[in-house]
Amino acid sequence: MSSPQARPRLAPNSYFVRDGDQFLPTELARSPWHGTKWIAGGPTSCLLASCAEDPELNERFAIARFQLDIFGKVPNLPLSRSIKVLRDGAQTKLYCVSLLANGEVVAQAHVLRVRRLATPDFAMPSNYPRPEDMPSGKVPELAQMGGSVSFRRVSGDPGVPGRAVWWMTMSGGEVIAGEPTSNFVKACLFADFGHGFGNALRPTEWAMPNLDITVQFMRMPVGDWFLLDAETHTTGNGHGTAHTLFADEKGVYARGLQTVFIAPR
Repeated sequence: MSSPQARPRLAPNSYFVRDGDQFLPTELARSPWHGTKWIAGGPTSCLLASCAEDPELNERFAIARFQLDIFGKVPNLPLSRSIKVLRDGAQTKLYCVSLLANGEVVAQAHVLRVRRLATPDFAMPSNYPRPEDMPSGKVPELAQMGGSVSFRRVSGDPGVPGRAVWWMTMSGGEVIAGEPTSNFVKACLFADFGHGFGNALRPTEWAMPNLDITVQFMRMPVGDWFLLDAETHTTGNGHGTAHTLFADEKGVYARGLQTVFIAPR
């Protein structure tokens, strides 16, 4: 069995290294909640998104929903992928993408695609300030991808309960070493940040790993900067729900949901 210890950091920074049919996690993929034995939700999400990409299919079918379920903790071990077609219709297609460690499924995403067709535009209004007008903000080190992810603060803070609005961008980093990272994959990475930025409780007192991620895309994001407007709520029964709006330079492009598991540290 492969060692669960994190692999060396690479330059440029990356979460995974492709080794044949497997993906080897680097130290940047480790979980902020569970130490070096486990992989964080963000790297898990964007690896599944990378595995789900199909440039040829994109020309005819847009991704409308990305839904990730994490089966417990994702171990810091070599991962392989499996893709199943659940629906192969002329109007919609549904795929199940799984990550496996030692032959067992540890995380799974369902990707819904809808055929492209010109229809009336009724987009959500957006009046967020531009990232270049906002100051840099302090965020946990593990969210920075070794310096490849930069942040601009609009409001709120990751360590303070309440709503948070932040811009973020990935420059120089790669999800899979040596392979370009699309805006879809970046969006699925940043979708994991919602409950961490707009949290309901103080992370120094409570562990709050997410159990899933759902992103409903109205369109794919454009440009280099991604905004999240997030807040988490709980009724004091051991779990909560994070709600996030995602925007770019043109406005809101998606909505997100996360189920959050809550436990004392």
